[in-house]
Amino acid sequence: MKIVCLVKQVPRADAIEFDDETKSLRREGVPLLLNPFDAAAVVQAVELRERHGGEVVALTMGPPQAESALKTCLALGADRCIHLSDRAFAVADTLGTSRTLALAIRKEGGVDLVLCGRKTTDSETWQVPPETGAFLGWPHLTNVVELDVDDGRITATRETERGYDTYELERPAVLSVGRAHDADGARDGEIAVWTATDLVDDLHENDKRFGQSGSPTRVLAVRDVTPERAGFRTSDAAEATARIRELLVDRAEESTSWEKPERLGEQPGAGYDSWTLVELADGAPTRASLELLAKGRELAGKLGGENVALVLGHGVGDLRLGRHGADRVVVVDDARLEGYQPDVWSAALVEVLNRYGPHVLTIPATALGRDLGPRAAGELGLGMTGDCVNLGIDRAGRLIQTKPAYGGNIVSVIMGATTPQLATVRPRMFEPLEERDVDAKAERVALDGLPEPRVRLVQSRSAPALDLDESSMVVLLGPDAPEAFVPDGKAVAGTRERDDLPTNRRVGLSGRAVAPSVLVAVGVPGHFEQQTGIVKSTVVVAIGCGPGLEDVADVIFDGEPAVLVDAL
Repeated sequence: MKIVCLVKQVPRADAIEFDDETKSLRREGVPLLLNPFDAAAVVQAVELRERHGGEVVALTMGPPQAESALKTCLALGADRCIHLSDRAFAVADTLGTSRTLALAIRKEGGVDLVLCGRKTTDSETWQVPPETGAFLGWPHLTNVVELDVDDGRITATRETERGYDTYELERPAVLSVGRAHDADGARDGEIAVWTATDLVDDLHENDKRFGQSGSPTRVLAVRDVTPERAGFRTSDAAEATARIRELLVDRAEESTSWEKPERLGEQPGAGYDSWTLVELADGAPTRASLELLAKGRELAGKLGGENVALVLGHGVGDLRLGRHGADRVVVVDDARLEGYQPDVWSAALVEVLNRYGPHVLTIPATALGRDLGPRAAGELGLGMTGDCVNLGIDRAGRLIQTKPAYGGNIVSVIMGATTPQLATVRPRMFEPLEERDVDAKAERVALDGLPEPRVRLVQSRSAPALDLDESSMVVLLGPDAPEAFVPDGKAVAGTRERDDLPTNRRVGLSGRAVAPSVLVAVGVPGHFEQQTGIVKSTVVVAIGCGPGLEDVADVIFDGEPAVLVDAL
């Protein structure tokens, strides 16, 4: 079995600094390392090779210094490496990168399985694995935490906010690994260097298959958005509670308005609608979906179009989405959409996008959205920005997307050149609208071309963690939290050291991010890994935490944690 691991060299995230004078990142002297999620993919590939035979090939695209990341792959057990290095590849976005990687995988030939990390630590995109799968025409699956191969069949379990879903896939396939693995060291070995002319025999200037020319998104600006934290210290629960409430008032976001803003720019043409993919949980729309539907009224107003809700699934009831801001609701209700099967769902989304051609489509940055959106973008060759924290519209009708990088205190402002304009957006970035007794136009759509699934859902194990996105307060337990401290009725998460909690409740750079109104951290040392998971929280309260977290806290409480949590 031949396994290709897609890897990337990244700057050490905690060493990145922002230069206020040049409004850019300082990269000189920043240590470079193999992306920890990609390192985990190499470790997983080597384990599969040991059980089933074959070889492991590490593949990267980058400048000459990226060779050091490949040497780390060799130290982890890879058999050989391929280094894509050419000026033609420079400044590629995720779509341009995925297209180039797919060409290299085709050239290598005989590949049974492609493994890569679910994301890189210098950004929050999960896009390359699904987009690479789209260019190859192979099935894909993201955020895989268990994997095995038997008699040519792949069995993989992916982690979601709802629990753990096990799938069977046909080979060849593209999978992303949901765990991180710190790796250093180096070993010499076979590293082949390929240029653009090794991938195509008709390379030309500004070739739209590669680099910036082949990339539909552009970074307009980079900004430092490190929040100012109050650092108020107290041991009195009443005093702490009062201070937290003051900060919540001071930092309150503007409420989302039902009233659409005036259209920007000149009269747009037809189809200037803003669409939202509405994700369901137990038959009801998730809060993250309602947040985007609320933001959609602003986007639609500036575009001069309708705010449209798109629902995919089976047995979809009357969701009354007009009460939450939708002007129109498009429902695709199909038995083939029972349970999430990536290739069937992405085919459905592609057909809808081709049929209706919305100007903008926003998608919750959940396990489903991060898997589905990039696959559709790859199938259609569309630019997409993942894990956005803000959205806007310029006078030309382009979607302005703000996304985090390097842990979240640095953001990039991005614009795309293709339409529909796609973006996934983190939960709790906007407020849902207050419900009104309003009806929306409804349309139920039948689709024709849905394929037979190549990725089959065979088992689901429930481990609900949606409350971390839905709740206004999250309690984060670190390794130094009091034994058995789990407050009743609160959304509870843990750092990666907390093996007593499901892994879909782990918060940090190697886990997930949360953004509640109040984040209460108990016994958290406050390393960079942990800070990155809570940076968008409105108010951060530190109880019994290390100086790392106290430095980024608003309220440092020295009393008993249960007293303060109950007071809030």
